Amino acid sequence: MIKPELLAPAGNMESLIAAVQNGADAVYLGVEDFSARAYAGNFTLEDFKEALDYAHLRGVKVYVTLNTLIKDSELEKAVNLMYTLDELGTDAIIVQDMGLLSLARKLVPELPVHASTQMTLHNSEAVRFLQDMNVERVVLAREMAIDEIKAIRQETGVEIEAFIHGAMCICYSGQCLMSSMIGGRSGNRGHCAQPCRKKYRLLKSGNEVKAPGKFLLSPKDLNTSKILPELIEAGIDSFKIEGRMKRPEYVAGVVRIYRRLIDRYIENPDRYSVSRDEATELTQLFNREFTSGYFKGNPGDKLMSRERPYNRGILLGKVEAYDRKYRRLDLKLLDKLEVGDGIGFEGSRDAGAIVQRMYRKGKAVTLAGKNELISIPFEEEIGRGTAVYRTQDSSLMKDLQTSYKHGNLRKISVSIKAKAKIGEYFEILILDEDGNEARAVSDYMVEPAQKRASGKEDIKKQLAKLGNTVFEPKIIEIQMEENIFLPIKSMNDARSQAVSTLEKMRVEKWRRNKHSPYLHQKSTAISESCKPLIAVSVDDTGKLQNAISGGADIIYYDVENCSGIEEQITGIQEAADISTVPIYLHSPVIVKDNEMDEFERLILTAKETGFEGVIAANHGTLRRCLESGIRTIADSTLNVFNRETAAVFLDKGSELAVLSPEMNADQIREISQDMKSECIVHGSLQVMESEHGLISGLQSGRKKETTFAEGHELVDEKGFAFLLKTDSRNRTHVFNSKELCMLEDVEQLVKTGTSRLRIDAREMKHSYVEKVTRSYREAVDQCFEATGKKRLHCKNISKEYTRGHFHRGVL
Repeated sequence: MIKPELLAPAGNMESLIAAVQNGADAVYLGVEDFSARAYAGNFTLEDFKEALDYAHLRGVKVYVTLNTLIKDSELEKAVNLMYTLDELGTDAIIVQDMGLLSLARKLVPELPVHASTQMTLHNSEAVRFLQDMNVERVVLAREMAIDEIKAIRQETGVEIEAFIHGAMCICYSGQCLMSSMIGGRSGNRGHCAQPCRKKYRLLKSGNEVKAPGKFLLSPKDLNTSKILPELIEAGIDSFKIEGRMKRPEYVAGVVRIYRRLIDRYIENPDRYSVSRDEATELTQLFNREFTSGYFKGNPGDKLMSRERPYNRGILLGKVEAYDRKYRRLDLKLLDKLEVGDGIGFEGSRDAGAIVQRMYRKGKAVTLAGKNELISIPFEEEIGRGTAVYRTQDSSLMKDLQTSYKHGNLRKISVSIKAKAKIGEYFEILILDEDGNEARAVSDYMVEPAQKRASGKEDIKKQLAKLGNTVFEPKIIEIQMEENIFLPIKSMNDARSQAVSTLEKMRVEKWRRNKHSPYLHQKSTAISESCKPLIAVSVDDTGKLQNAISGGADIIYYDVENCSGIEEQITGIQEAADISTVPIYLHSPVIVKDNEMDEFERLILTAKETGFEGVIAANHGTLRRCLESGIRTIADSTLNVFNRETAAVFLDKGSELAVLSPEMNADQIREISQDMKSECIVHGSLQVMESEHGLISGLQSGRKKETTFAEGHELVDEKGFAFLLKTDSRNRTHVFNSKELCMLEDVEQLVKTGTSRLRIDAREMKHSYVEKVTRSYREAVDQCFEATGKKRLHCKNISKEYTRGHFHRGVL
């Protein structure tokens, strides 16, 4: 049985100390830039060195998050940051960007790399893809079941890290474009605006559907305390707690409980349990209600917290009355309430407060208990019967602060050996549990005792005084002659010198060699304005014919259900038989191990029936395609954001790389001037893909069919409508509220050197496909020949449109 590492978040130094002192084996944190939590209190390099030394001294590892997509203009800074992290002795970096990962393996080979959950790793082949690049650990998608994780661990042997507690995303991490498309803040760049915690209405065919709650994309928080034994038995190497944006007391409390639970199971599996107090404390610290996530299979409706996207706390009681004259709220308690506690109310995100004063029968009190009626001053009127929650327990906060604010509570066991022989200098040796040895020789030469001799117990007592250091003596051995004298000062000086040496050794043994500054070489290639091909993505034969009629050079055909590919081949071939237009097959973004056989059939069928190739949308399917020898396109869901990333996929054999739709013109040009690339220029962009069946969850009891989700939309508070679709696996797909249209930017796109322009027509009406395709055909042709035709604008072909990030890019 593997004892898993307990990995804790550290948004700042206080949180790091809280994690370390409460039993974390490792912490993860952000340094300055390139962190997926850009709004956390990330560390400066100076602060980081202090934090790293603090953790290493106490035997705790530190992983640094470089888990965002990196622009070409940022690569030099990112690599030099990696150099510094390597030199200081960072235990690992957590990386999303494939280009940065590739550079890390070349430039800092001794610095371990962990693949971030932002890579959307969810199958064995994807893990092998990363293993091929010498990645030591992968952070799997939160949507994985225990059996799936166990199988990947056994199949690949790679270290597995999994989230076990904290906030969950509704979308597969790394696949969410919603925040950037709404407001330019990219979740892939650490600036997520959390659109999943906003209010939405559900429409079907334009009519509102009654839903239980308004926060239709908001999941509950993950809590695996009850199923922890199963996670340990699955062989997961690292248990990760989410929460770099949380306060230090939260970190202390959650780490403390999971430390106990892991140790409890390892010591005696048969007696494992979660106490009522532990369960209550986890709930009190922060909850949007709890779920065990996908570990035990898809939880369906039980995943969601649609009524409260914020901390719920613990039910405290209800409102009995509100006195408007005195602005006083009367509460009937179901649990204790103390001055300094925080309270919140059912249905209100903002009407909360810290209790400053409290009265029972007109008399001021600091503590009230169950079934008591108390009054508190409160400015806002709250209706009678409204449930009241305790969102902060002041006593618990004080207890947690005590757990990390009072010196070195976490100790390292050491053995102390001392030698005292007449005529020799007094000598001390301290050995820690990691094999480090620190020796100190006193400048005092041991002499015979003139009066009172120094006894062995006297010497032991003095050497054991390690005070407020991180060390505690486990064994003290004294080799000495009889009737000797040792001055206390000499013993103290030698002990202090040995301790200081040992502390320095524990910190500095992790340092690595210095690097010369990295200078990123920008491409000097001058791109010629080659005529880009027009590719059109379709999902039925009617659209296929319309795209060809409109002038498409290439067709990307989406067979939504891989298992149905054989039945559709004949129709596809007949529709394309009148043309020499090559056809590639789209493949799903999510292909789990139990779906990989169907994907293999798609590859085989494509090869046998003359299809041009396959568009691979995740690392696992890309690896399978490349191994099969079929022509392969690396799709935009692989998050190509810089030249280095594009080079990874092209060097491995991909025909071209589809660029992230979050890139601007200059970033596209940087890659496209001498690399084969493709840009998505038109269509309904998918902004979320979720394992959760949103429609079936809301309409419990209804049959989970693809057709059931047709015509559904999510409407946000500003009135923007986002198309919803459910696929044959009951996964939810959310599409942007506005159609992407870059028709007016075709001339600039041509100048970037991009090889292909893609129109995504899968959500278009049949009659619209030919019109859009023809518009782009003419726009491209006009860049190379005088057609005499009037240039078209987006308003000519699209009612509600956005020009995406082509001009401004994203944060």
